[in-house]
Amino acid sequence: MNKTFDWSRFGKLVRKDFSNIWQNAGTSLLIITLLPLAVWLFWWALSGVKDVPAILPEVRWGFIACVVSLAVIVTPSRMYRTCNLQKEGIYYAMLPASKLEKYLSMLLFTVVICPLLCLCGSIVLDYFLTLLPFGSYNKWLWQTDYLASGLDYYRMLVSGNVPDLDSEELRVFAEVVTPGKVVLYGLVAYLSYAALFLFTNTIFKKHKVLQTLLWTWLISFVLNIILTPIMGAMMMNGNWMERILHSVDPVRGFNIAYWVSTAWGILLTVVFFWWTAYRLKRMKY
Repeated sequence: MNKTFDWSRFGKLVRKDFSNIWQNAGTSLLIITLLPLAVWLFWWALSGVKDVPAILPEVRWGFIACVVSLAVIVTPSRMYRTCNLQKEGIYYAMLPASKLEKYLSMLLFTVVICPLLCLCGSIVLDYFLTLLPFGSYNKWLWQTDYLASGLDYYRMLVSGNVPDLDSEELRVFAEVVTPGKVVLYGLVAYLSYAALFLFTNTIFKKHKVLQTLLWTWLISFVLNIILTPIMGAMMMNGNWMERILHSVDPVRGFNIAYWVSTAWGILLTVVFFWWTAYRLKRMKY
């Protein structure tokens, strides 16, 4: 039997982790899934005081996206909270599976299974709330009129048939803001969240999500303090920057900025995923 990876052994580990979802993370995932219900109740209570518009399906899809993102953030610290604890982590260390199999199972449940469960639960909840004869859900999730009209407007932009914008604005918007780029950026952001919170789950002992958020904010704050004077000095001495901005094609400039930020996100994601695997491999119990 392969000591590094065996499909039969990996399948048993996945089944074991799946059977432990409710015990380890069930309450947290259930609360996250029911968060849109709190918004629905608040909106319903508000509608009894004054007339308020119904919550659009596009906004509800935003709620569901937030639920999925929260599931990615919370899953590592709930499902695998003992993986870096010396005494409690002995159980995790003694599981009959290789370290690679344990890490792949951790990835599978963090990135796919637990967020997918919350996604399905949120859609079922939305369907149930829409069935009710009262409340602020008057349309089904798939009745995204504004999204459909937005896509139609984008097609008009691409074809150049929007009269209220000049040709330069049309060209820049149509070539820079594309559905493919939006999807890619969202996917990179999603995986970067998973990678960050998987990594910090191997660092912090307690309050892992809270400490991750606080340290992320602190690091961002320090970087802003350092970079703001530099950027201010560059703007004060901005003759050369103006020449560069006027000489660079807007589409090319926006595309460069987009691909640089996307590449940076991919790099951080890969580094955090690799670093998590490295720390789990070297973990002492």
